[in-house]
Amino acid sequence: MKSKLITTFIALILVSCKQVQHVSDSITKPSARTIFERDFKNNDSIFQRYKMAYRNAKRNNLQLELPIVLNSKSDTLDFKVLAYTLNLQRGERFKIESHTDSLQLAIDVFMFENDSVISEKVLHSNEPEANRLEFDVTRTGKYKIVILPNLKFSSNFGIILFAEPTLAFPVSGKDNKAIQSFWGASRSSGSRSHQGIDIFAKRGTPVVAATNGFISNTGNRGLGGKQVWLRDGLFGQSLYYAHLDRIAVSEGNRVKTGDTLGFVGNTGNAKTTSPHLHFGIYTSGGAVDPLPFVKQTNPIEIVIIPMLLKGETRLRKNELRAGASVKSKKLQDLEANTQLEILGKTQRWFHVQVNDTLQGFMHESLIKEIE
Repeated sequence: MKSKLITTFIALILVSCKQVQHVSDSITKPSARTIFERDFKNNDSIFQRYKMAYRNAKRNNLQLELPIVLNSKSDTLDFKVLAYTLNLQRGERFKIESHTDSLQLAIDVFMFENDSVISEKVLHSNEPEANRLEFDVTRTGKYKIVILPNLKFSSNFGIILFAEPTLAFPVSGKDNKAIQSFWGASRSSGSRSHQGIDIFAKRGTPVVAATNGFISNTGNRGLGGKQVWLRDGLFGQSLYYAHLDRIAVSEGNRVKTGDTLGFVGNTGNAKTTSPHLHFGIYTSGGAVDPLPFVKQTNPIEIVIIPMLLKGETRLRKNELRAGASVKSKKLQDLEANTQLEILGKTQRWFHVQVNDTLQGFMHESLIKEIE
């Protein structure tokens, strides 16, 4: 009887602790990685192994170009941490997604403080039970993405990493092909540079609101000729539409994405050129390149493939590279028959680990499985 009471009491304590933890989590909103760490934080040897694997992965020299699909397999025996450097531009919305239901991933994003130093502070993390993460890029630069699969399950999984524009395309029916003059191009015999992009279309093509906002100014003046200024929120950025043939809105109008603001023309200093829209973006710090804000991207699908090798392989050649391309920097010359561990794969390139501190990409034709 006494034993039963003790067992019941312990069970009640455990339930109570879980309820307290649940309430605490609802307030503090811990990341998926924070939840992961609870499972092994009380085991010092496992926790130290985890910290080393995470730290070494974060410091690797691997780079990816977007969009890209990665495949990997989680391991119940050891930590397989994936980490990659990406170049992201202000105005993009970065997304990372995995459609696996059987495996929880912890995803962290860090920003480089300079060319070689990564911030210790996590910039963005995914939430528990969400195998996805997205954020609007507010600063152009280098970012490190770190992906940690749950140690409890062994499963093949696929990840897609891509960027999309944060604004709609500003000329109706047109796409990237219509952009024929870019940010920084020389103007006025080199006395100034182009602070925007030019999107060419037939005269009279509708020019549309790239976001919700209000019309802060319209007019016919200066280099821009007939122009519209769209304010993105009270303290947000200003979108500049110039060289219009006609203006369809008035100052103070509230507009929604896709509403017609005017029509493509060649007024102002564009009267000797073909009709086009000059599109610019201005912030409190001045003009910024609008291309990443509106550049359209093609969607790609996740195709989960099994890891074709069991994990133990040997080199046929020494071409270990920083990225999944023959154009990527060669990292290091390795001895023939060096043993490798497979961490992931993208298209025909394997992400391999040579030792605790050296990782790289290698084309599938250059490695062979141990017989």
